[in-house]
Amino acid sequence: MRNDNQTVAEQAIHWLLRQEEGMTRSEQAEFERWLQVPAHQAEFEDLGGLWQETAAIPASAVADLRPVTPRRRLWWPVMAACTFLFMTAILFFPLRDELASPIYSASWHTGRGEIRTVQLPDGSTLTLDAGTALHVRYFAHRREVDMPQGQAFFQIAHNPNQPFLVLSGPTRVTVVGTEFSVRYLPHTMSGEGSEVAVSSGAVRVGPRGGWENRWWRAMQHLHLPQAQRHISVLHASQRSLSDAQGRLVSLSTLPSESIAAWREDRIVLDNTRLDMALAEFARYRDVSLRLHSPSVAALRVSGSFDTERVDSFASALPRVLPVKIKVIKNQKVITSGAAENKNN
Repeated sequence: MRNDNQTVAEQAIHWLLRQEEGMTRSEQAEFERWLQVPAHQAEFEDLGGLWQETAAIPASAVADLRPVTPRRRLWWPVMAACTFLFMTAILFFPLRDELASPIYSASWHTGRGEIRTVQLPDGSTLTLDAGTALHVRYFAHRREVDMPQGQAFFQIAHNPNQPFLVLSGPTRVTVVGTEFSVRYLPHTMSGEGSEVAVSSGAVRVGPRGGWENRWWRAMQHLHLPQAQRHISVLHASQRSLSDAQGRLVSLSTLPSESIAAWREDRIVLDNTRLDMALAEFARYRDVSLRLHSPSVAALRVSGSFDTERVDSFASALPRVLPVKIKVIKNQKVITSGAAENKNN
């Protein structure tokens, strides 16, 4: 009989173990009633997916832990032991896949201003932005992309038996089938970590390391608040930013048209430093503009701009910022309009 004082996560673990071992008719009926609560069903399905991914604990591993009597005082030792076995499976069972050889591998690299679309054997499509390098490897139980730099948009074919992983900078993104973008360009407008934005479906974002990722997933299922700083599930129109260590520092929403806008030759700036904005244009073409001072470089700008029309971007700046465009020694320079007015 289920203990009503347990958390939903603990109840889900209990039912998952009972399902593995085999339920009686009365247990099956109670389990079905328990599943009628939406929060229970969501927790059980999420936990079941994690269980499958990490090789479910065999019944023999927990057979000796089942209580021989229904006395309540035996429940918590059993629960603690089952939780320990569950976390052990999360952390160590996947090692067999980590050491396997790939059944497919390929690599691509794009230069400045180059956008490339590639089709993968399973029907997934990857669109690489300029200055992007990525390596694809397929294994028996997972599909994996390593993107050491750049940004890409992923349209992933659904396959629950072969999750799709993107490893980029300090971040690991896990999906089954969805559309999303990943950006990892340190020292640019997206910061030092990774940026992940979801167009449709859902992805899990967490630390890159396999063991660390599985640890925080286990902590998330036990609803420990510390897990929120390390792992999160993003849905459509949501974006996450991580720091250089892979910790989540920002979760926000954004319009769908802003996700991977570079596919339409657009740069979307959101309160971006002017020097970072010019660096973003320079990823696609030569930029002859120069900034006159650190104070000008620190000015912030927002908007959507054509990647090929940096001159139009520069011409618009005096209308939205206190700057002037001057020609100094045959080079266009963005200077402080406020300073000029003061001197006059």
